[in-house]
Amino acid sequence: MSESPDTVPENEEAAENRHEQFPKDAFDDSPVDRRTFLQLSAATAGALSLPGAAAASDHGVSHAALTDRCEFVVNNTPDDYEAAVIIEFADGVPDGFGEAYTDPDWDIDDREAPPTAVTREAPTPAAHAHFTTEELTAVLDEFGNSIEEVDFSPGANPWWQLDGAYADGVFPAVEDARGFMSFEEAVNGVKYLESEVNPDRINVTSIGQSPGWENAFTGENPDRKDIYVAEVTNNVDDEASFAEKDKAVYSLSIHGDERSGIESGCRLIEDIAYGEASAFEDLLDDIVLLFLFTNPDGWVSRNPETVIPWVDHNRNFQRGSASGVDTNRQYPTMGWIDPSYYPAEPEGAPEEFHEVVPDSLAIVEHFRTYDNVEFLCDYHGMYVDDHMVFNLETNAPFDHGRTHELDEVSIQIGEGMQNEWGSVDNDPIGDDILTATEAEYNFPYVPNGDSYNGLLDWGTIYDSLNYQVTGAFLGWAGQPEEFGGLGAVTVAPEIIISNDFTSAIQEWKPYWARHYVTAYRISMREYARMTAAETDATVASGGQDTAYVSSETLTRTSADLSHTDESPGRGNGPGQNRATEVQRRHETVQPGPGTSASTGVNSSDSGHSLFVHFEGLDDATEGTVQLKNPAGNVVREIDLDEKADPSASDSRRHDFEAWFVRRPEAGNWSVDVEADTDVDVQLTLLESDSEHPDPEEVLGYEQREYVVNPMQFFKDLDPYVEDGDVDAVRVHDVRNGRLLRGRSGQRHYDKLVVSHDDGRDDSSYIEAIEAFVEAGGDLVLTDSGVNLLAELDVGDAAEIDDGAIQTIDVQFANLANRVFDHDLLAGIRPRQQEIWKGSQLGYTTDVDQPATIVDVDTFENAGGEVAGTISGGVGAGRLQAGDAEINVVGSVLPPAQQTELHPFGMGDYAVSFMGHTLLCNALGFEQRRYFEGELIRTYGEVR
Repeated sequence: MSESPDTVPENEEAAENRHEQFPKDAFDDSPVDRRTFLQLSAATAGALSLPGAAAASDHGVSHAALTDRCEFVVNNTPDDYEAAVIIEFADGVPDGFGEAYTDPDWDIDDREAPPTAVTREAPTPAAHAHFTTEELTAVLDEFGNSIEEVDFSPGANPWWQLDGAYADGVFPAVEDARGFMSFEEAVNGVKYLESEVNPDRINVTSIGQSPGWENAFTGENPDRKDIYVAEVTNNVDDEASFAEKDKAVYSLSIHGDERSGIESGCRLIEDIAYGEASAFEDLLDDIVLLFLFTNPDGWVSRNPETVIPWVDHNRNFQRGSASGVDTNRQYPTMGWIDPSYYPAEPEGAPEEFHEVVPDSLAIVEHFRTYDNVEFLCDYHGMYVDDHMVFNLETNAPFDHGRTHELDEVSIQIGEGMQNEWGSVDNDPIGDDILTATEAEYNFPYVPNGDSYNGLLDWGTIYDSLNYQVTGAFLGWAGQPEEFGGLGAVTVAPEIIISNDFTSAIQEWKPYWARHYVTAYRISMREYARMTAAETDATVASGGQDTAYVSSETLTRTSADLSHTDESPGRGNGPGQNRATEVQRRHETVQPGPGTSASTGVNSSDSGHSLFVHFEGLDDATEGTVQLKNPAGNVVREIDLDEKADPSASDSRRHDFEAWFVRRPEAGNWSVDVEADTDVDVQLTLLESDSEHPDPEEVLGYEQREYVVNPMQFFKDLDPYVEDGDVDAVRVHDVRNGRLLRGRSGQRHYDKLVVSHDDGRDDSSYIEAIEAFVEAGGDLVLTDSGVNLLAELDVGDAAEIDDGAIQTIDVQFANLANRVFDHDLLAGIRPRQQEIWKGSQLGYTTDVDQPATIVDVDTFENAGGEVAGTISGGVGAGRLQAGDAEINVVGSVLPPAQQTELHPFGMGDYAVSFMGHTLLCNALGFEQRRYFEGELIRTYGEVR
C-alpha cells in the first residue's frame, strides 16, 4: 500500500489484515486461528459475523437451465450484483439476445467496462454476460426455451468452461478480457498450457494448500485451495540442467486484492508457452522462471459462495488469507519478529501454525529445494503516488555485488518503461490514469514525479511508502541461505491504481489494466535479463589501502541472551523460572455517531513491549484514534481527517497502521476510537522479567544461534576492491603504530574507518589516529565512532568538543536536508533517504535506532561541510585536516539490538543502496558496474 512519500507517519509498521484471530467457540469448524481470542469477551464475539452467513437476498430465481451453483449465486447476492454467467444455447444465439446485450462497436479506448455480453456460434453457440437478477430473469423469460444451461463463470476468458475454450488463446489480451482472471480459470489455463501446448517448457506443481474459507455452496469448511508453482524453462524435465540454471521467481499477488501481478504473470506464461514472448526466447536455455500463485484465498474471496466472517459482502478480493492474517508478514525473517505474527519456519513450527499459515510453510519448504535463486520479485499494487511504479528495496542484507544488481535492474526497468510510454503524461496512459483514479478513488490524479518522467522510482520500503515491516516474504527470501533464506536479490514492485479501500468492490477497468500488464511485463523481462546476464561490480580505490578498527564490543551472539543454554544464571536462563508471557486481545470497536469507544489491555511491571494493529481505518473519513498510557496521556494518535484524500501530500492512505511501545509502564493501556466506521483493534502485550524474551515461550521456536558484527561489511567489501587492501586492525594495533610505517612518518594505510568509541579514553590510541591524519591519512568516523571528534586535536576536529556531540535514538535512520552536489552523496537519488534497514538487525518501528550526531552550527563554525542531517544534527559531513579528510556518517553500521524477539538470528549489517554508496563515497572509492563485461556505470570518484 502506498501513501504520499512526503508524509512521516506516527508509526510505519504495516499492520495485519482484518481479524487476525477469532473466538474458538464461534469457529469450531473454521480454519481461522484460535490462539488470540481465547480471552475475547462474549460481546466482541457477538459482534462478528459467523461462518455460514451468506449475503442472501432471497430472490427466488429458479429455472431448469440454471446450474445449482449459478442458482445459489443469483439467490444469495444483492439485487444489483452482476453475476458472470455462461449461457449455452441449443440452436444458435438468438438474434434478439445479441441486439439487446452485446455491443460490437465497444472499444477499450471508450474507457468503459466491457459490454454486458459477448457471443460465439462455434464450436457451440454461447454467450457470456454480466447480469443483475432482473436482467437474468428477463433473459430466462424471453429466451428460456432456447437455453440449455446457465452457469456461474467468473473470469477473463468468457469460454474457459466450455468446449473450444482456447481456440483464441488461453488468457485473452486485456482488451478482450471479460474481467479479472478467476482462480479456477487460471489454474485450468496453466495446466492446459503445460499438457497441451508446451510440456517441454512448463511444469505446474501444487506445493501445498491455503487455510481455506468456508464454501457456503458446497458446505466445505475449510475449502482449501492449492498453491501452485509454474516452472518455465526449456527442457523443463531435465533435472540436472534445471538444478544448475539460475532462477528468477515471480510471486503473483501475495495480497489478493492487488491483482496486477496475476494479470501480468498468467499472460506471460501463455506467451512463453506459444513462443510469442520474443524477449524471453533466448533466455530459457540458461534460466528458469518460477511463477508462484501465492495467495489463492485472497483470490477466491471474490466468489459469492465464499464466506468471509468480517465483511458484510463477499464479492471482493481480500488482502490476506482465510486465517485473517496478512500473507506478507508470516515469514521467518532474521532480526525482530512482531509477536502478533506467525513466522512460518517449517523446522519446529507449532501445530497451530499449520492451521493458520500452511501456505507460508509450504512456500518456504518448497523454495528451499531450488538452487541458484538469483532474483525474487513480489508483485504488489498500491493506491496513488508520485510515480506510476515503485521498486521497493527489501530489508534483506545485500553485499556489494547484490546491491548493484538491485540498483541496475531498476534502471533497466525505468528505461524500458520510458521507451514504452515516454512519460506518464503522454496519451493514452495519462488520460487513462485520470479516468481510472476518478473511477476508483473519486478524484482525478496523475503522478507528478520526475524520475523517468513519473514512470518509475525506487528506494527502500520506507523511502517509497513511509513504513517498514518485519516478517515479509522478500525479507526471508533475501537473507543468506545459512539463515534459512534463499540468498536472492529481492524486490517488491508496486503499481498505482491496483488496490482499493476495504469496503469498495474492485471493478475491472481494461483501459487501465492494459498499462499495468505492460508495465509488469517490462519488469519481468528485465529481471529475467539480469538473471541471465553476466554482471559484476567492483570498487576502485586508486591503489589505496584501507584499515578499519574491529571491536568485539560490536559483536552480538545468541550466547549473550539470558534464556539460552550458553548463559545460565543470567536473567531468564534455564532454571531461572522467569517466564515470558503474552496477552492478546482482538476486538471490533464500534463507535456510534459523534461518540468514541475503546478497548485496552493491562500491563504489569514486567511489561516488555506492546503492539497495536488496526484494520478498517481506510473506510473512515473523520475522527481520531488514540493510544493512551495508564496516566491517560495520549502517546500515539492518528488523525483520520487527514486520511480522507489519498491524493493529498499529508495523506496517510494505507490501512495497515500499527503502533509499537517498548517497556510499557504498568496499568491499563487503552485504544480510543472516534470514527465514522468500525475499527478492528488487535493488542499484543509481551511481558518478561528478562531483558530478552524467550521466543520458544512466545512463538514456540527455539532460538537460532548466531554471531554477528557490523564490521563484517568491510570483510565482505574487500573481495570487490580492485587495487587495494581492506584490513582489520584492533585498538591495540593502532596504539602500537600499525597505521604508520615505523617512525618514517609514512602511512601504512591511506584510509581509516572507526565505527565505535572503544579506546576513546586511551591517549596513545587517540594520538596514533592524530598522527595518521597529520600524515595525510583520511579518517572516516561512523556511528558511535563519531564521539572521537571530541578527543581529536587535529584540523577542524580540534574545534569540536564533547558538548557538540550527541547520541540519540531515531525511528528511522534517514538522511534529511541533503546537499546532492556534495561528493558524499554522489550517485544518491532524491528518493533515497534511509541509510540502513533496521528489522533484520533487531530494531523495531519504535524510536530505537541509534545515531551519533554533531551540532550543525559547531560543525560549520569549525570549517565543516554538512551533506545531510539526522534529526537536526550532522548525519553526513566533512572536516578538513590539512590534506586529509575527516568524513562523518552518524548512523550506518550499528551493532544488532537483542532486546526484542529474534528467533531466527540476526544480520551483521543491512545498509541500503544509499548507505552503501554513502560509505564508499566517504572512503573516496569509485564503484564500477559491469554488464556482460562492459563497464556501464560508475558512482563516486577516487579521492
